[in-house]
Amino acid sequence: MKNLLFYGGGNISFAVIKGLIKSGYKKENIFYCDRNTSNQKKLKALKIKNINKTKSVNIDYIILAVKPKDALEAFHEIVNKYNSPKIVSFVAGIKTKKYKQETKLDFSLIRAMPNTSSKFGLGITAIYNLSFNKSHKNNVKNIFNKIGLVIEIDKESKIDVFTGLIGSGPAYFFYLLKSYEKKLSKIFNGDEKKIKKTISYLMMGVGKSIEESNDIDKLIQAVASKKGTTEAGIKSFRLQKLNKSFDKGLDAAIKRSKEISDEY
Repeated sequence: MKNLLFYGGGNISFAVIKGLIKSGYKKENIFYCDRNTSNQKKLKALKIKNINKTKSVNIDYIILAVKPKDALEAFHEIVNKYNSPKIVSFVAGIKTKKYKQETKLDFSLIRAMPNTSSKFGLGITAIYNLSFNKSHKNNVKNIFNKIGLVIEIDKESKIDVFTGLIGSGPAYFFYLLKSYEKKLSKIFNGDEKKIKKTISYLMMGVGKSIEESNDIDKLIQAVASKKGTTEAGIKSFRLQKLNKSFDKGLDAAIKRSKEISDEY
């Protein structure tokens, strides 16, 4: 089992680490480096060791998982501290060519974009390989396969689209489900456990239906009977042009991801 060092222990690192542990990845093979005391407490609770408080250990892959504004400083720390490090960058926006321009020291790099559903083993991770050899690339893919679906991307520009659609995707659904939460609160008299369980089962059922069918229009038609409640709701959504509003939101996220890339 490969030794992993998470250079940054924020939300996405926490989600990936939880997912790996759930999949059977040994805690003694996972380390972290983070100055934030809140992140330290959360990872300590998972019994993940702080690399700075650990005796010398051979690190196979370093996961760079800091904010874009801190990424290049952290990158320099890594390449100066470790010999020919193999880096997996979670950092949104910073292109691989930027890292190459920053140093003449030897390193290998893959960009990876997981989402927070990784903690449940239901993550989706896009990877774009800059310079990992085939063996190490496959090792990284196998690691992310433990926490969900892995999609290998052939052009780095597609990472921006993926970030806006999938990396941010869970939050869009959570936002829409706020309306369900409000309506269900009236049925269940504010009982949060019943509300959450109902929404959870609804979404799991939707997921299973999509797995079984490759035609979302047919899935809608199967529920929307003539002159029924579903048809009334769908008609209202269409009149309000809900799909166009949602499309604009997705486009805004993708645009922002590209803007961040251009900033660096």
